[in-house]
Amino acid sequence: MTGRRLVRGTREAALTGGAILGCVCLAATVAGYAFGITPLVFRSGSMSPAIHTGDLAVARTVDARSLDVGDIVSVINADGHRVTHRLRDMSAEGDARQLTLQGDANQAPDAEVYTVTRAERVLFDVPKAGYVVSAASGPGGLFVLGAYVTGMLVLAFRRRPPDDPVAPTKRGGARKAGRRTRVAARSAVVAVTGATLAVAAPASAAFWTDPAPVTGTSLTAYTLPAPATFTCGGLGVLSVTFNWAAVTGATDYTLHYGPGGATTKTVTGTSTSITSAISGGTAWIVANRGFTSTTWSSVASTTRSYTVAVVSLCS
Repeated sequence: MTGRRLVRGTREAALTGGAILGCVCLAATVAGYAFGITPLVFRSGSMSPAIHTGDLAVARTVDARSLDVGDIVSVINADGHRVTHRLRDMSAEGDARQLTLQGDANQAPDAEVYTVTRAERVLFDVPKAGYVVSAASGPGGLFVLGAYVTGMLVLAFRRRPPDDPVAPTKRGGARKAGRRTRVAARSAVVAVTGATLAVAAPASAAFWTDPAPVTGTSLTAYTLPAPATFTCGGLGVLSVTFNWAAVTGATDYTLHYGPGGATTKTVTGTSTSITSAISGGTAWIVANRGFTSTTWSSVASTTRSYTVAVVSLCS
């Protein structure tokens, strides 16, 4: 008896929770369509400390003419990305408005001036709720919601066991109460099903990345230098040795030698020897630096002319 009551109570609690969740989600969806409400998940800290990474903001689409300096505004830039920053300046251009935005954490305004007739103005934000929304709208979250809906379908439409004790004197009232419970349960299932579809369908169009421009840092070009020195070392019988200065950050070096430097040899150190029969040519060294699947190479070092023979020569 106690176990059955516990199961029944758990089932009713799950159905009630589902009804509440479904009503909230459907209300949010209806509000979004009816009143132009847009949820915004912040994936950068460009608006700190007002809004942090992972916060969820609720914005409403308004006429650009109703914006005021100081509002937090969300627009689409020329690259098709959404930017949500504070309005610093605004000027008129016919019916449109030219907006100058700047993130609270940025030292300078955005490089682009946004010309819009309508924009989303942030109404309020909920700290860290963006992580929950992002998880719920992802594949894992949708799987959990789908499993929850399936479980509630089972609870709502399962038949009462034949041996479920109902007192004869209260059988009529129990049936009415059971009917009302089933109606509520089915309504909850419909609500949560609708909420699941509402979350699944617009996810890619509702949650946006808010990029933070890099500020306060000087960016300069970097060229991998060639070895400062490239010299002939020991001259032996049928051999010649080349030495060069190490280059900071270089992962290896490529020695070019032979007629016109057409032959190459990869070396990890700063010295190598060529041993062969009578031969000669031009030699130089190139420094290499690897970055994952990309390799940067320096320009060629100074060149050396050499001859390998009984008495080797190099200049």
